Amino acid sequence: MFKYTKRFVNVLKNWDDNKTHLRWLYNIAKGYKRYMVGFLFISLFSMLISLSSSIAGKYVVDAATGFQSEFFLKYIIIMLATSLVSILFSAGVGMFSNYVNERFAFSIKAKMYDRVQRSIWYKLSKYHSGDLLSRLTSDIDTVASTVISLLPNLIVTGIQLVIVLGILVVFDPTLAIVGLVVGPIGFLAAMLYRKKYTKYQIKLRESQSEYYSFFQETLSNIGVIKTFQLEDENNNLFKNIRKKRMKLVIESSVLSSIMGSMMRLVYTLGYIAAFTWCAYRLSTATVYINSAGVEVATYTYGTMTLFLTLVSQVQGSIRALGSVIPKMYSLIVCAKRIREITEIEDEVYSEDKSAPKCVSLKVNGVSFKYENDTVLSNLNFTVPANKHIGIVGSSGAGKTTFIRLLLSLIEPDNGTIEYVDENGKAEIVSPSSRRFISYVPQGNTLLSGSVRSNLLTGNKDATDEQMWAALKLADADGFVKNTDKGLDCEISERATGLSEGQAQRISIARALIRDKPVLILDEATSALDESSEARIFERITKDKNKTCFIITHRSSMLKYCDMIIEINENGTANIKENA
Repeated sequence: MFKYTKRFVNVLKNWDDNKTHLRWLYNIAKGYKRYMVGFLFISLFSMLISLSSSIAGKYVVDAATGFQSEFFLKYIIIMLATSLVSILFSAGVGMFSNYVNERFAFSIKAKMYDRVQRSIWYKLSKYHSGDLLSRLTSDIDTVASTVISLLPNLIVTGIQLVIVLGILVVFDPTLAIVGLVVGPIGFLAAMLYRKKYTKYQIKLRESQSEYYSFFQETLSNIGVIKTFQLEDENNNLFKNIRKKRMKLVIESSVLSSIMGSMMRLVYTLGYIAAFTWCAYRLSTATVYINSAGVEVATYTYGTMTLFLTLVSQVQGSIRALGSVIPKMYSLIVCAKRIREITEIEDEVYSEDKSAPKCVSLKVNGVSFKYENDTVLSNLNFTVPANKHIGIVGSSGAGKTTFIRLLLSLIEPDNGTIEYVDENGKAEIVSPSSRRFISYVPQGNTLLSGSVRSNLLTGNKDATDEQMWAALKLADADGFVKNTDKGLDCEISERATGLSEGQAQRISIARALIRDKPVLILDEATSALDESSEARIFERITKDKNKTCFIITHRSSMLKYCDMIIEINENGTANIKENA
């Protein structure tokens, strides 16, 4: 017993290590205090009605066995009424809990989603999107359901325990001792496995993230899987993930069953002891006539029924209190996983919302590396405003890294990159400088919706006339007009139904309709034939009011560029004018 007690004390001491998580949980739950108070009062009233029903049951049994039999119908009605009210309030507690949980979970998800969007990109990109999805859904749902109900249930259970023990002490102190002593013994016996149980909770959360990551990645690349005939291989991978998770589930279930069985064994023995004591009291009971001339027994079947019910409630209350610890462990594990994301710093934006008419670029001693792999080394050059710059180099040389620096998705390890407007005002590259950049990334980046909705992401105020003009510049107006719905032609996830070339041309139109002084094209025409690519570049490069950066592997396209920046494999760059 001393060993189990010591373990329990150690568990309580460990809460200090998690106080930051608990403080965070308190802060996010502050706005829901009134809901928690409402949940508390509804649950408290439901508990009192349930106790009333148990007490009414005593008098029904007594009336049925000959004591105050004239009130039998009255007690039956009271018992039925209290039971009905208890059922209705229990249903109300469930509905209210679901409503509040959903509101609370949605509010956390909305804040988390906003934080994910505003977080520093290169720090957020370290997490797999499936893992982020798991934290945004499953972990938040666990936090919401636990936070809203845990404290009210704890208070109600504590009050119920005090009331029931009080009733037992008044009528039969021996049973109160049985209920009070046996309950903690079962709880402390189960504490032996709490630490292992917590470790399994962490591993189960991690395996769930692995599930989400696997599904998200395979479903988003289903075309690649089919092309390379990876169905069987992926099924085997999924089976391995499932096998590993099932092992954790089974081991966790075994531990949970052991803890539950130990508690049930002790409680069963306690119940048998209480039953034996009640049976003994019943066998030795006597009947006498009180001062009012009413026949009274020192112990009745109704009293026995009530006391056994109350002993069960005492044990149930202690068991409920014991379940608080694993719930708290699970809550803290989820809170920690959520906080890891919320603690990623937000990007910092300046208050300047104005966009310059034209922009030049100054690169001063810029270097960048991924861990120990140097990608860019001491870049120094100036790009005049309204020039078209071709960026070339072998695969992996650092072209896309340079674009990410221009977009402030990553930061240089050394040096600075400055945009300079027509008045000579310099602005260090930052998230704020994206306000004057249009960008066409590699690959298919269209969003599900329609051609119109995708173009509106570039310019939410664009008119139909402007949309068609942008589509024409991108050589996309022809196939869009040939669809039944035109601009309202539907685009499914990953632009299924469009060719890669068509998707790229809509992406280019989306960037052009944004109409910013800096245009970045990152392999934007890789899926097009050379004649289509040439038509698009001829139209784009006629606009001499944009500074345009063009990444391409086709040397034939460099004739449209005023300057060439060649990034070498050692991270340096050669700059030359294009005659």
